Amino acid sequence: MHRIPKDVSRCFAVIFSYQLSDNLSGYSDMDIKTLELVQDIDGYLGYEKYGNGKQNTFISYWKNLHSINTWKDNLTHIKAKKEGPRWYKNYRVQIVKIHEDINYWL
Repeated sequence: MHRIPKDVSRCFAVIFSYQLSDNLSGYSDMDIKTLELVQDIDGYLGYEKYGNGKQNTFISYWKNLHSINTWKDNLTHIKAKKEGPRWYKNYRVQIVKIHEDINYWL
């Protein structure tokens, strides 16, 4: 889990919930590559990940929708998404606006 800002009120979250398939050829390398590349997107704030390795929820935090759309248009990210049907049995993506962030994590 990477640190995220203490307060992400009025920011956006992209919630990616997924179940991995058994065909993960190239998945690990692409995961590392995309996590490195996203750091350079202006407006990217960080992420947290929960799960058991097979079923997970990955939440990324963003300053605005423009930042999310910049990431959506990234060529490496587009390439990774094309592999989605092979790497994931199921997945869901939700983009939400965070109206309030009550944070008691230290």
